[in-house]
Parts: sequence; structure tokens; C-alpha cells
Amino acid sequence: MLQAKKMGASVAGVGDVSIGLASEFKHITKAISIGIKHTISGKQMEKKSCYNSHYFIIDRQLQVIQKALVRQLRFAGWHVLAIPPDSHRQDNSFISRLYPLFPHKTAATCAGLGWIGKSGLLINDKFGPSLNWATVLTDAPLETNPNPILESRCGECQNCVVSCPAGAIRDTHWKRGDSYQSMIDTNKCTKQLEKNKNMFGSADCGLCIINCSQG
Repeated sequence: MLQAKKMGASVAGVGDVSIGLASEFKHITKAISIGIKHTISGKQMEKKSCYNSHYFIIDRQLQVIQKALVRQLRFAGWHVLAIPPDSHRQDNSFISRLYPLFPHKTAATCAGLGWIGKSGLLINDKFGPSLNWATVLTDAPLETNPNPILESRCGECQNCVVSCPAGAIRDTHWKRGDSYQSMIDTNKCTKQLEKNKNMFGSADCGLCIINCSQG
């Protein structure tokens, strides 16, 4: 997706997501996946401290790119559904009810842009887990990546497992069709976030991002 990269995307690609689509999406089987890198500060890297990955400015950039692609595709007569970045979810909106049916991770893995790491996060081979994502679903006849990523490439690395202060990462390998939610003990993770809120003033952690060997 050269156009998306010209507009500021760090990575972009198109995947065939027809396998396993929910009935709501059966008519739009191509997914444009867009990612923009966020930066870990030197202070965070040095201290391995609590990391806030909620970059609203980056997510606004993603939406600008996303809206431009949507306008172009609709002008050409194609059906389009935009899945906004995670920080732009609105609980009372129509689109928020579709998030559980189509995660950004599905689009990115089908587009060959990354795999699901042991942390349950999407891992890109260049930028690691330090990317925010947006997705555009469409029926436009776009050329898709012929090499989707079907399984984990984490190998024997356990950086995120060891660095998790809650011991919430189960050290399991993902493959297509697996539920990546089962890779994480969400109760332990939630308790750690609550602890961090008391310590740092916000419910953030992100040590699995800081310590990932990719990127």
C-alpha cells in the first residue's frame, strides 16, 4: 500500500480475510492493514518502567490515512467498512459492536505484516509490538499478500514472559485459528494494571512491549 506509506504509515498491506469471516463481513473479504510506529522513550528503556502505549496523536494520524483510503474506494464504487484504531472506540457506536468480530490482528497477519507473539500482541519483524493499527475492509479487487503469516515466529524467546511482573503470559505459541486471548491470564494482567494505577497514576504496563526482542 504505497499510498498509505506516502501518507505516513510505517507499514501497510492487504490481506485476504475470507476464511473465518463473521457473517456481517462476508461481502467484504479484503482487509487493508495500516500501522504507525510509536516510540519508547530513552527513560522508559533505561528504567524498564511503566509504558503508556496509548498514543492518541498516532491514532489520529491513522484515522486520517484511513479516511483518505475510504474516500478513494467509495468514490470508485466499492463497499468499505473502516475499523478505527483501538483508542477511538466508542461504547455507544455501531462500529464498537463489531470490534470483537474483526480484530486488527486478523487483518495484519493476513496481510503478512506480523504474527501474534507470546504476549498476545501483534509482532512486526521490524518494529516489534510498537505499532498502533487501523483496518479498512473492502470488496475492491486489490492484490493481496500471497504469504499471510500463519504461526508465531517468536521461537524460544521468552523476554516478554520473564518481564511480565504479573506472570500473566503463558509462554504459548500462536497459530492461525487459535484464540490469542487464551495466551494471557487476564485476571493477573488486570490486577497488575490496577496496581500500576495506584503506583503510576494510570492503568498502564507495557513491559512486554519494552522487552520484546523484535524491533
